[in-house]
Amino acid sequence: MSSPDVLSIDRLAKGLFVEYLDETTTDDLVVGVDYPPPACDRLWHGHPGVIWAPEPQHVQVTWVGLEETVQSFGMGYSCDDRGEYALGIITAADYEKRRRRVLAGQAPQG
Repeated sequence: MSSPDVLSIDRLAKGLFVEYLDETTTDDLVVGVDYPPPACDRLWHGHPGVIWAPEPQHVQVTWVGLEETVQSFGMGYSCDDRGEYALGIITAADYEKRRRRVLAGQAPQG
């Protein structure tokens, strides 16, 4: 597997396809009262998403299958001292491939 194309502060943009580069987690998958449960039960390493708020110190991402969870509307990502995030840039084709896998209950990369 190749190294990820790590997102840097100078490449931030709304609508950018990204992947989650941290460890797989089940934290912060809470949804609001009367909302259906999320389509996915975890935020995978490599999970696909789209940046919807490219604020340099609080980048927010809509994660596939987790759209109504705190991970998508409340969590934000800050850059490190090098101006890099725990997010990687992926292509639209890779996003779609991973989206299908995640919604089928599989890890995003296989």
